[in-house]
Amino acid sequence: MPVVAKVYIVRHGETEENRQGIMQGQLDTPLNAAGVRQAELAADALADVPFGAAYSSDLQRARKTAEIIVERHPGVRLETTEALKERYMGDWQGKLIGTRGNPPANLEPIITFMARAMKWWNDTIARHVQRRAAQLKALGPTMEDDQDAREFEPVHILVVSHGGLIGTLVTNLVGSRKVVVAEGVEIGRCFNASISVVDVEESGKGVLVSYADTTHLNMELLQENADVQ
Repeated sequence: MPVVAKVYIVRHGETEENRQGIMQGQLDTPLNAAGVRQAELAADALADVPFGAAYSSDLQRARKTAEIIVERHPGVRLETTEALKERYMGDWQGKLIGTRGNPPANLEPIITFMARAMKWWNDTIARHVQRRAAQLKALGPTMEDDQDAREFEPVHILVVSHGGLIGTLVTNLVGSRKVVVAEGVEIGRCFNASISVVDVEESGKGVLVSYADTTHLNMELLQENADVQ
């Protein structure tokens, strides 16, 4: 079955809070110099992808990362949304990971966070998939079997978000069987400016073909994810 959408999920570049091990959650922190460079390297890696749509969290560390990538793609409009924000960490926000203690009462419930991430996927990505699948179908009844189907161009979608949201979204897509994991791919730590790719077929089912890939980054630019659950 032809792939009708390729979703490129990028974590924002590094912030000073990432470097210091401070939990950010929904604090609106900026990229540091390393984070800007990471975003530029992600932009290099994605420069030849013919994006048809781009989405980002409205927090500035994600939005700036997305803007740097989209600069290479004239004509692509970036849409920001609260739905792609990191989990709200309540009283943990701004504190060092090692001093966080018990979860605060105002921590965004994990069920709410999961539902927010999945609703965005189901509302937004599914819409692109349905539209492109309809275009594929309109090309003719033999498209799924002939050479034209192999040359069919899917819609390429950029998504820039946060480590916690990306991990939660991908884990739940896999857990709900909307997405299967390709052989050799492991879901682990989500580094700053890493790139994950999901191929989606016209049925809406997808394949995680890479997760948190950092081969485009310099090793000294990698930092651990401070946005813990």
